[in-house]
Amino acid sequence: MTSEPAIKANSSEAHQFYQRGLAAARGGQKRVAEGLLIRAVRLDPQHERAWLWLSAVVEDPQQQAFCLEAVLGINPNNEPAQRGLRTLKEQKLLVGAAKPITGLSQPPADGAKPLHNDHQESWWITWRRRRRDISRARLLIWLFPLMLVGLAMGLNSMVAIAITPTAAPATVIAEPVAALSAPPTPTMVSILEAEPISVIEGLTISYLEAIAPLRTTLRDATLAYRNATSQPGGSVGYVVSTQHLYAVVQRAISDLDKLRPPRTLQQAHNDYRRGLELELEGLGAVLEFYSGYDVANANHAAQRFQEARAYIERATITFNAHSQHMAQLSSIGPNTAR
Repeated sequence: MTSEPAIKANSSEAHQFYQRGLAAARGGQKRVAEGLLIRAVRLDPQHERAWLWLSAVVEDPQQQAFCLEAVLGINPNNEPAQRGLRTLKEQKLLVGAAKPITGLSQPPADGAKPLHNDHQESWWITWRRRRRDISRARLLIWLFPLMLVGLAMGLNSMVAIAITPTAAPATVIAEPVAALSAPPTPTMVSILEAEPISVIEGLTISYLEAIAPLRTTLRDATLAYRNATSQPGGSVGYVVSTQHLYAVVQRAISDLDKLRPPRTLQQAHNDYRRGLELELEGLGAVLEFYSGYDVANANHAAQRFQEARAYIERATITFNAHSQHMAQLSSIGPNTAR
């Protein structure tokens, strides 16, 4: 007969898989959650919550019904399971009997744990099953941090949107300059009073023309990186893509330092540079993650990408507003009173 400590060990391990599966399900990673929850109910067929959450992540209505029936087999009074089955029937999603999930069977109706007659055979089967489950669980546990990095890469898509040079609405032409945070910079009015309009226009146009190809290069490199890292493949390819984008951002910072922004765009210039520095830190954290698969590095990368997006987005609004403003001024004839 299987010993009581062995049963407790299985239940404890099953609960660990359940907690990881629950976190993955709440994070939207249904495929990862499905694999973890299946491991949980295999180790502990009486895990009511694991069966219930498994019904929420599988796609096939017949498999959903199978999981819900398993819940009711453990606890006939489980209201969420009752409502789930009732909804499937009302929406006419069930065609025939419930469809078992591969490798799973309904838990014993009396709530008893499956027992073995021979202790030595039970030990061997338990050890072999646990070794197999641990091997698969290790793979899933390694994949889960990669999913976290995938979320971090998702933040990078926001950077690509921020870098894209799109036109800003005319109503915000003067607002971005006034809305920039500390340190305060001279307003558009005070600068125009101090320098001739023609000088301001010339410096602004020269700066915007110089920074445009830099922003385009960053946008294209970021989009290429997102496409490369969104495809299934080994971590070696992801590392190469990350290193390439790291070099592009590093070179962009160097090129940006060579530009001389007009005072009207100094704050936006500083914001854009700070955003690129933070993105560089995030990419560095991603490379550190791939070297040791430490989740802390994935979290650090996600935080840096989010901060970078805020800076780059604010600078982009100002760049676009001034671009549109310059375009409007260029449409005014030289003899037009200003």
